[in-house]
Amino acid sequence: MTQLACVNATVTAREMLSEHLVRVRVAGEALRELPWGAQGPGPRADSYIKVLIPPTRGGSVAVDVSDMARWRREFMAAPPESSGWMRTYTVRDAATVDLAGTTVPELAIDVVLHEDPEHGMGPGAAWGDTVREGDTAQLLVPAGDGSWWAAWDERRAAGQDVVVAGDETALPAISAIVDGIEQGVRVNHPADTPYVPPRTVTVAVEVPAEGDAVAAAGPRALARAASSADGTELDVVLEGGTELRWTWLPRGARDRNLELELWLWERLSEHARRHWAAGHTELSWWQDESEFVWNTARSEGRGTYWFLAAESSAVKSMRRMCVSGGVPKTDISFMGYWKQGTATE
Repeated sequence: MTQLACVNATVTAREMLSEHLVRVRVAGEALRELPWGAQGPGPRADSYIKVLIPPTRGGSVAVDVSDMARWRREFMAAPPESSGWMRTYTVRDAATVDLAGTTVPELAIDVVLHEDPEHGMGPGAAWGDTVREGDTAQLLVPAGDGSWWAAWDERRAAGQDVVVAGDETALPAISAIVDGIEQGVRVNHPADTPYVPPRTVTVAVEVPAEGDAVAAAGPRALARAASSADGTELDVVLEGGTELRWTWLPRGARDRNLELELWLWERLSEHARRHWAAGHTELSWWQDESEFVWNTARSEGRGTYWFLAAESSAVKSMRRMCVSGGVPKTDISFMGYWKQGTATE
């Protein structure tokens, strides 16, 4: 079972990356507890942590890690105005910094600043909007010999073609995945086996506006990528030989997820033609009305690895599209990072 720790860290910086994305950096001695392994702090694909947001600025959330099941039930049942909130964020990047004369780990956490027309900013966005250097951040993290909480599987991606589709909430995870590929960082990969990068990675990220389609919000390799005339498509070869094609899909006034689904359908068209040419005369549709939208591909699979992460209804739709295009269900990792109109932790 994954070991868990509740730790405090100091906010060391806050930087607006784009129109709707802010990067918050937190550092502290307690972050040594994370399972960095021999490689030390660095990008960990889509590994995530929990940010605890107290009901009053400067306060804290009472946590009992000795009995998390009970604590979580009581925490979720209590009014958030008295107990606080819990929100999930990707470890966008990690490094070591000097803090008060001591070298300690520092995490970068990217927060989407979005507002609901009816209710305004949610607790996570409000935290990202108001937190300042010197504040204390309270986090729930994997610790000790535990595993990172992550869906990305570098064993499944090894030597294969990878297709990744996500919205702005998945952008930090997708960027960390690409950075990790370039740096050869392992997430939960056995240290005694060789690391093999993917052959190609084809990415599309739907973002709210053109002002969010900036290199600073993506992986480091975008800074040296060759771009199309309109700057929305970028190509670069990563260190290690992986070919990266990155596409920004600014949403603007169009319906959420439309651009992302149209992009994915184009990618699937050739796959479906090969599927039919191989003698398959029917395409199956996948139906799932469950609330939980999360599953991972089989590590032992081969061929194109499909990685989908976005709002839950979009992920369901994209997975149905993949299956209808002849993609085996076992080749698809899919994660509903959030659900429209519903608060998630």
